Amino acid sequence: MKIISILFFAIFAYADIIKVYATKALEENKTIILQKPLIIYKDFIIQAQKGIVKNDKTAVLEGNVTVFYQNSAIEADKVTVISKNKIFAKNNIIYDRNLDLWFKTKNVSINGDLIKFKKVIFSSCCIDKPDWFIYSKKGSYNKKTKYIKLYNLTLYVHKVPVFYFPFYFNSLDKTRRSGLLRPYFGYSAKEGFLYTQPVYIVLGQRADLEFDPTIRTARGRGLYATFRFVDSPNSYGEIKLGEFIDYDKYFTKYNLANKKHFGYQFLYERNSTVFTNDKLYMDLKYANDVDYFYLNPYNYTFNTSYLIDKTITSKINYINRFNTNYIFGIYAKYFIDTSKLSNEDTIQVLPQINLHKFVTKNSNILNSFDANFYNYYSIPTKYYQFDTLLPISYSKAILNHYLSYKITESFSFASANYYNSQTKPDVFSQLYTSVELYSSLIKKDGYLHIINPSVTFNFNNYNHIQNSNNLLGELKINNSVNLKLFQIFENGNFYLDHSLSQMLYIDSNQKNDLENTLNVKKGNYSLNLQNKYSWDYKRTIYNALTASYSDSNYLLKMTHIYKYDKINTNKIKTITLRFEKSLNQYKRFYTEYSYDLLNRYNKYILLGVKMSKKCWQYDIGFKRNRIPVLKEDGISYRNDYILNFNVYFNPIGGLKQSILLN
Repeated sequence: MKIISILFFAIFAYADIIKVYATKALEENKTIILQKPLIIYKDFIIQAQKGIVKNDKTAVLEGNVTVFYQNSAIEADKVTVISKNKIFAKNNIIYDRNLDLWFKTKNVSINGDLIKFKKVIFSSCCIDKPDWFIYSKKGSYNKKTKYIKLYNLTLYVHKVPVFYFPFYFNSLDKTRRSGLLRPYFGYSAKEGFLYTQPVYIVLGQRADLEFDPTIRTARGRGLYATFRFVDSPNSYGEIKLGEFIDYDKYFTKYNLANKKHFGYQFLYERNSTVFTNDKLYMDLKYANDVDYFYLNPYNYTFNTSYLIDKTITSKINYINRFNTNYIFGIYAKYFIDTSKLSNEDTIQVLPQINLHKFVTKNSNILNSFDANFYNYYSIPTKYYQFDTLLPISYSKAILNHYLSYKITESFSFASANYYNSQTKPDVFSQLYTSVELYSSLIKKDGYLHIINPSVTFNFNNYNHIQNSNNLLGELKINNSVNLKLFQIFENGNFYLDHSLSQMLYIDSNQKNDLENTLNVKKGNYSLNLQNKYSWDYKRTIYNALTASYSDSNYLLKMTHIYKYDKINTNKIKTITLRFEKSLNQYKRFYTEYSYDLLNRYNKYILLGVKMSKKCWQYDIGFKRNRIPVLKEDGISYRNDYILNFNVYFNPIGGLKQSILLN
């Protein structure tokens, strides 16, 4: 290939240079005929089988035309280049490397950063047989702003039209910019259809604002807002507030305490606030009831976990590690119990002050220190508590490091009293000794075996209790022995780890629950066991056994859970089975079934299919929950039918939804 000419197109206002290369050139009547031309201009590189240049102004290229523009590639039957950045092409394939998207168009024109097209098909899947694609009669894409506009578009999945929309406008850029965020949809038989359309506003490099109008057609409507800011390189903050108003019909039908649900939250984190190694964390909340959090616009799955805890907790934490050994902290907690009409008698922690010394070692001697002051406050009750702990340890390895011992002497002190009280303060002090014998043995001889046994003896040498007001809890360390064992065994594709823990109380001759954990894996098979045995009740109080087989095509898993409530003597006994099968390289079918062995009823059954490819993913599942309901004539069961739908088309977005059908 050789340089035929360097053409100065007179129509270019700024005398830009276009370089034209070709294997052969012939000039006739101010028209240059080119064989296998290659044109280079700014961000454009164009090559073809043949072409012509007319009047030093227009280039027409034909035959396997390929245009490289920035991070895009265009293949076309015919391309016309007219001055500056203007290009027209027919029967094109455009590939954008940044977005990992390809476009097929009948006609396309490029004018600087603006690309216009007609009869376009685009997707990020394989171009030959795409799993999904979108067809639009016309549209445009701005490479600078990364905004795409499409008109009369239809989404096809495996050539089947599944969605039509008259107009689509979105940014394919991941950088912050004002506009509409993805909407949220949901459905509940009780609260109706949910729709939330977030509006995002960029206020600058360090702040943005989001409005979230939301409606639940059978319940009411509301507006939530979030202001986010960064006031330094080491900080981040959010201010959230909102209100949701129930319809009169819903408010009356369910006899709610509040028709309006409102609240706010202030969240702030900052490192290096005053000193180099300090941190500040604030999470301040208020709401007139917990429905305010449940009704937030992003709870499109109607997750009722927001309603379980009726207490709203606000926190302020400040810590300062003023040197490598010491850390100082101030903490505050404020509680709002929404189940009460008034929180005057709710105990608040305002504040807690902590001073902690990390473990330091001098020769074989280790020491640390911890002290706390608590100020408990409510309108009728105000009292304080102070406690401190000072342990000093000595450790040494003996018997050629086959055995080590550690002796710890600990002193603890606590005091509490009401403010302005005439009674003596509650006081507790004690001195106790811990002696630990432990070892870490490793053997490697074709296999690997690691075993870590330990035994710890705790002796209470001295304690003093003065408990006039009953403000101090149980702090006494009893004489006890703590036995622990942990071991790992590996041999080829066989792996086992096992742990055992038991606490024995010497004076009362009582024992804590025996805790036992076992994990075994052999090739594709695995077994997990967690067990707790109560010596007092002479029975297992918790047992969780999971056995599974997994390979590239199948997953079979069985989980058996048994739980005994020592206080209420209630039992839980369930078995859950899960099966997955690969339908191909990308798709898996799954089902799960859970049965209550004690009450003899089907808890739930789940059926679904999931698929994952680079260009798109989906997970569709159907679940039937059977929930026991206690009525006057005994226990009956309510069936909940739930459809879970999650699909994502890369990079344009997707939909995640959980629908309660009954």
